[in-house]
Amino acid sequence: MNKVLIVDDEESILKGIKLNLGRTFDITLANGAHEALSSFKEKGPFEVVVSDMRMPGMDGATMLRKIKEENPEVMTILLTGHADFEFGGSQALQSGLLFKILNKPCPPQKLSSTIRAAIDEREDNNLEEGKAPDTVL
Repeated sequence: MNKVLIVDDEESILKGIKLNLGRTFDITLANGAHEALSSFKEKGPFEVVVSDMRMPGMDGATMLRKIKEENPEVMTILLTGHADFEFGGSQALQSGLLFKILNKPCPPQKLSSTIRAAIDEREDNNLEEGKAPDTVL
């Protein structure tokens, strides 16, 4: 099962995502950016990290950049409101830092299909680089 780290500062959102996607992906929850960075080191590597933008202490884009710098193969998805996209979201998307930016609230089916697309692209990239895929049949 694919390992996915979900980061948000709202416990109810984390629980809702785990409830909706927990049968499809191996989900680890992190309440905020600092917990996410610790979880990534202790429980990683993860194939995909999904983060809320607005969180106290460190915003999602900054946290995803830190993770991506140390783990370039990880796929990152940012959940954000429209106003946040205006403040740097499009540049992060164009730079390759982010796989996708999704608007909040995001329906579980859309989040699930976006995570699946990120995993598929990651596996395609690994094949192109001549590496063996993570899962061999």
